Amino acid sequence: MSEKNKMTAQMPPEDEPHSNSSNSLLRLSGVTRRAGQTALVDDVSLSMRPGEFLAILGPNGAGKSTLLSIIDATLRPSEGTLSVFGVNPWSMSESKRAGLRARIGVVPQRADFNALIPLTVHEVAAIGRLRGRAFNSRLTTQDRSIIEEALELMGVAELSRRVYRTLSGGEQQKVQLARALAQQPELLLLDEPAAGLDLFWQEQLTGLIGHLSETLRLPIIMTTHILSDLPACCKRAALIREGRVLFDGPADEALSGRRISETFGCPVEIIERNGRRHCLGAGGMAP
Repeated sequence: MSEKNKMTAQMPPEDEPHSNSSNSLLRLSGVTRRAGQTALVDDVSLSMRPGEFLAILGPNGAGKSTLLSIIDATLRPSEGTLSVFGVNPWSMSESKRAGLRARIGVVPQRADFNALIPLTVHEVAAIGRLRGRAFNSRLTTQDRSIIEEALELMGVAELSRRVYRTLSGGEQQKVQLARALAQQPELLLLDEPAAGLDLFWQEQLTGLIGHLSETLRLPIIMTTHILSDLPACCKRAALIREGRVLFDGPADEALSGRRISETFGCPVEIIERNGRRHCLGAGGMAP
């Protein structure tokens, strides 16, 4: 099987309808998640088509990570309904819900591993391949082939035997992407994947994410507060502030200076170059 065919073996068809049917990729309706009296996510309604790239932008503390944890069925909504792949995860048993989570690849902002356990790059990627399986599951020959393919796709195959914690931040993020891809996910969730990286690695990650979306047609939801981290293929964005979605629609409208200024609470100007947008402060804020 070719590289593309293997990595997209579990992808939904391109023209699958976007509807209320059991074939829907993702649908949130009136979803709220509370911590005590505080709404971390407040009355959010979103849906997503197969193959779509959805950017979720907002300031720190806006609820972006919480929203991804709800979509991943890690956090249960306090109110509202969630449908992933046409089913409500919270109507399922825990074992079936774990199986559903295995269909979702997640790359968190920071993935910490116990420094006393010197996991290799290959072993970190293998964690993704075993997600949702029994604790004592073993890797098959096919599993190892898929893991190696994911490492190759992310350009870190030559680091396979390196201890993960000795890698640079950018290399670690590429390994985390390989771990998520080793699941052969049907949906990929990226939580500020370029946070804390230098310019070189930011560009590396942005290019890789664009490749996953455009070439493999992998549905992606990516959170960020840095516009330039979004690849040019991003055509839709949702803006979130204090847990509420302020706007959800075409990127050309969402990523305007006016809307970004409203979302982040400061005046900005947006510059577009080669399909990507860059944000500049426009002044006017009190010292």
